This record gives sequence, C-alpha cells and structure tokens, in this order.
Amino acid sequence: MLLQAYATQKKIESLGYETEIIDYNRIGYKHIRFTPWLPVYFFVEIMKKYRNKKTKITLDKLHKQNVDARKKVSNEFISENLLHRVKCNGIEQLEKYARENFDGVLIGSDQVWPPDSAFGNFTTLRFAPDSMNKIAYAPSLGVSEYPIYCRSSAAQFWKRINHLSVREEQGKEIIQSVCDIPVEVVVDPTYLFTKDEWEQLIPVNNIVNDKYILCYFLGNTREHKELARAFADKTGIKIVSILSTESVSDIDVSYADEIVTGRGPKDFINLIRGAEYVLTDSFHGLAFSVINNKNFFIFYRTKVGSKNSRNSRIDNILKSWELENRLVLNDAKVEDFDMSPIDYDKVNELVRKKRDKSLSFLKNALEDCKQ
Repeated sequence: MLLQAYATQKKIESLGYETEIIDYNRIGYKHIRFTPWLPVYFFVEIMKKYRNKKTKITLDKLHKQNVDARKKVSNEFISENLLHRVKCNGIEQLEKYARENFDGVLIGSDQVWPPDSAFGNFTTLRFAPDSMNKIAYAPSLGVSEYPIYCRSSAAQFWKRINHLSVREEQGKEIIQSVCDIPVEVVVDPTYLFTKDEWEQLIPVNNIVNDKYILCYFLGNTREHKELARAFADKTGIKIVSILSTESVSDIDVSYADEIVTGRGPKDFINLIRGAEYVLTDSFHGLAFSVINNKNFFIFYRTKVGSKNSRNSRIDNILKSWELENRLVLNDAKVEDFDMSPIDYDKVNELVRKKRDKSLSFLKNALEDCKQ
C-alpha cells in the first residue's frame, strides 16, 4: 500500500500537479451512507467479526517483534516519502477541506473497494461535491462478486466518478454487471515507473551478500513453504524469507536459512533486486519481480478466515504479461517448476504498452482538474 501511494504521488507530481494525501480519521457513524440495505450489511459484518474471532491469529514473540518493527519502519517511510499529508477528522471536516482546497480527488490502488466500502463516504469519494473532478486509478475490488445488498449503493458511487478505472478485468466485469458505465483497466501504479526510474527513486542497496532465493509469503500455507525448501535444495541456493505480518505457520522459521524481520518498503524492493529467484504469494512481490526482471514463481493465496479468493488479480496480471507458466498450483511438485529463464525482452515490451495506455488514461483524467 505504501509503495503504491508513493508511486501514485510521484507520478502525478511528475505530470505537473500539486498533491495532498488525505490522512482520514473516522469519527462516529457519519462516514456511513444510510440505505434500506444497511441492516443486512451490519448483520454480515457482525457474522464476519464472529468468524474472524474464531480464526484470530496468536502471535509468538518473534512475529510480534516483527509486526512492531514493521510498523516503526513503515511510519518512517511515510514521514520521509509520502509528502503533503493532510489530517481530516470526520467526514464533515473532510467535506469542508475538499470543497475549499481541491480541484480534483483521486482514489488510488489496492483493495479499497471490497463490498462493504459501498456504504462508506471516504474511499467512494462521496465526500467530494458533484462539480469536482473525481478519479479512480487502479483500485481493486478484492472479490469475485458483489453481494446483492451492496449493489445499489455501489452503483450510486461508481456513477459519480468522472474517470473510472480498475486494476483487474474481473473488477471491470463486476462494475459493468452492476451499472453499465465505461471502465478502463490500467496497471498498478508501481508499474508506472521503469526499473531504471525505480532505481532513481529508491537506490540499489545490497542487503544479503550470498546468492539467495527470496521467499515472501503473506499466507500461512505450509505446503508452499515446504515446496520452497525443496526448490532451494534442488538449486543449492539458500532461502532468505521475509517474515509475514499477516499470518503465522509452524514452519515460518524452520524452512528458511535466513529470516528477515522489521524491514520497510525500501528493503523489500532491494531484497527482490538481489535475489536469484523470488517465490511469493504477494501481488506486489510479483510486481516488483517483473519490474526488476527477476525469475519468480507465484502461488495462490486466500486470506485467513476469508471465503473471498484473491486469485483473480494474480491470474489477470500473469495473463497480461503472458507468464501463466510461473504460477505454482497447490498440488505441484518441485519437478513441475519451469526453470527456463523468463524472456524479459518480450515481457518488458508488454509492460511498456500497458504503462503507456495507463499513463494516457491518467493524464486525460487529470486534465479535467484544470477546468
């Protein structure tokens, strides 16, 4: 999320616009849009919290230290790199500030539009007046379908957005099944910069001296880590693992040769840059592997306690770059890994074309802020 926000702000400013990042703090219930379907939403949320309580993760000492350290370095990255932040407490203060200071507002990437967002007033841009230019650049819906109780409210806010784009084809299909409006599919903002441009933004720093396979697993699937161990044994290269802050498995420490904890966004990119291979279940682990022309393998992941699959965003981006052979399915064996190097001349050209198209969308959308 931080690298997406950073990339979005840097790209918009490079196009000649001044930016501010809204640091929004919800107060009371005025951030919720009241509709006849709202009681259904509250019931679903209560049941979701009940299920999550049953599957709540208990962190051991190492994982807790990692979470605390990651928060610290993330806050340092925010202070140093996400500039011009504006604190708004409550929807009324936000509405007033937007009305008095903005020519346009933009909601950025990542999974900011899950079904429950349809009842909100922040990520839906409902706080912005009708006359203001409203842009959605590459948000993800994060689900395979929208429940019926969210649809009318979602249609209402989607129709208000002047320039609407999403990150995945499936998101476009969901929106157009709810309300028949134009939707562009654009690349995640991290792809808006080339490998060389990212090296200007975040300089190369060698963190691990030896050859290594970088493992970045956000999920807790034991089989993925066992397969990574088998892959490392086959190649004779050690595993360096970035310890997850989202889940815990009983082999998080034992399957890897070296555990990395408490690292921030800059080190995340540099650990990918230095790796011989990257094994991950993370969308942005995949993204920065592609940007840095690394050989990688991607695994599916489902959030702990969630029935909503996140696999569509992986499928979509692999199809875009014609890299479906880098997907490792749950029943795979180490012999199934395609060890042929990725043809990055071909991939980089595909990325360039998508980047150019996405930049064209963004430039045209921003132009309306000048009117």
